[in-house]
Amino acid sequence: MQSLEKNLIVALRHATAAVHESIEQLPIMCRIMSTTVTRIDYYHYLLVLRELYTPLEAALYTTVAPDIQMRLGVRPKLPALLADLSEQATFNTDKQNTIAALREQILLAPAIQDANHLVGSFYVLEGATLGGRVIARHLHKVLGAELGGARFLDFHGEHTSAVWKQFAGALDELCAEGYLEPNAVINGALATFADLYQQLARCE
Repeated sequence: MQSLEKNLIVALRHATAAVHESIEQLPIMCRIMSTTVTRIDYYHYLLVLRELYTPLEAALYTTVAPDIQMRLGVRPKLPALLADLSEQATFNTDKQNTIAALREQILLAPAIQDANHLVGSFYVLEGATLGGRVIARHLHKVLGAELGGARFLDFHGEHTSAVWKQFAGALDELCAEGYLEPNAVINGALATFADLYQQLARCE
């Protein structure tokens, strides 16, 4: 247990490596990173993620104590996601029937209420900002100015690495101080990754 308490961020990385890799291989992820990606692909991707972030962030920011949130340096990303969706929804109104059909394929992920599990969920969402920046850069390269703001994918901008280091350091500190139960945090991260995988896989 002592090793986990001091190196929780490393344990999380190892425990979630396989599911993280499987998510990257899903068709929707391959499409969003392809050289032929379109704005409708991007809109679809955001729409799918909205259905995970909406219930999950509601649980995160009402269950995890504010002082823990502050130490981790986390803040809601759903408003940025909704802003990007709104921006993309206006680009071509004749796509709306297609989007409505896609929407019917998406199921809401269940919200986990245990605080330790939810901190594990924070690990997944904060880690996603690292990959999100890579996706944003790719989309900017392929779509150019048509992409729009990409507020959600490039949530922390130039501060992405610094924010992640703060989060990782705080997570290890909170475990060492006994505020978190390491195995429960890992289980929460795995559960959230599983929800994310199902969400992205179901939309095909």
